[in-house]
Amino acid sequence: MDPFERNLYEILGVGRTCVFEELKRGYYNRAKECHPDLYPEDVEKEDEFKRLVSAFDILSDASSRKIYDERLAFGSAADLTARIFRPVLSSIMDTIADDILEEMVVGNNAPRGTTLQTLMLDLTRTSRFIRFREAKFRFQQGQHRIAYKLCQKLAEWSPGNILYHFYLAESARFLGRKGAARKHLHICVQLGLMRQPPQRLAAIRRRLSELREEQGLLGRFANWLAPAPPIALPEGREKMTGELGRAFGRMLGRRDGFAMHPPPSRKKHPKHFPR
Repeated sequence: MDPFERNLYEILGVGRTCVFEELKRGYYNRAKECHPDLYPEDVEKEDEFKRLVSAFDILSDASSRKIYDERLAFGSAADLTARIFRPVLSSIMDTIADDILEEMVVGNNAPRGTTLQTLMLDLTRTSRFIRFREAKFRFQQGQHRIAYKLCQKLAEWSPGNILYHFYLAESARFLGRKGAARKHLHICVQLGLMRQPPQRLAAIRRRLSELREEQGLLGRFANWLAPAPPIALPEGREKMTGELGRAFGRMLGRRDGFAMHPPPSRKKHPKHFPR
């Protein structure tokens, strides 16, 4: 079968009702069949691996998977994959570009020798990237207890990652652990202030303020003592983040539905390769 006729589930070798564990296992199993480190100089295997990474990228995010499933029901796989894109969702940090950078770079220990163009390909070899995708997927599916445990470990590994603390806080909130939620949202705000330039994190600040209000008089007093000051973006910041977003869009961009990357590094990364 022409690879462009296969839908993303078929590329990963999983069923359309698969849970995350099956999705991850399918990715690992298929990666062993086409990973560039195992098949150096094989262009067909390299293209196959790119399609595999692109399929996992879309299906491991519950929001983009939902949109993909809706489109899959109304068109052929070939027509769909020619037009698939990651939906524009609300950002957790200041911009979507910031969210992407945070997930891929901060505390992620990207494999040595990676470049902007090969970052997504290289990160899918690491357990931390896969674990965060699972945590976010579980959270979006309402499996907050599992998401909480996964994010706890992620925050221990990478205490400077704002997204890890945010999803840990949100999972705690749904589990009724309001104190833990406030604690990790506060950590997000403090981490944002230390960034250069600082992150406003308006959505996170609003959530923290809401949780404090629920505490009653004590929480309102805390909000009064530590209001959420407006943090103006430095001149040119909007333009910079827009350019960054477009750069990442090109890196993760789809033409014929698949990530268009230059050949990945030929360096071996045995400790990152899925087992």
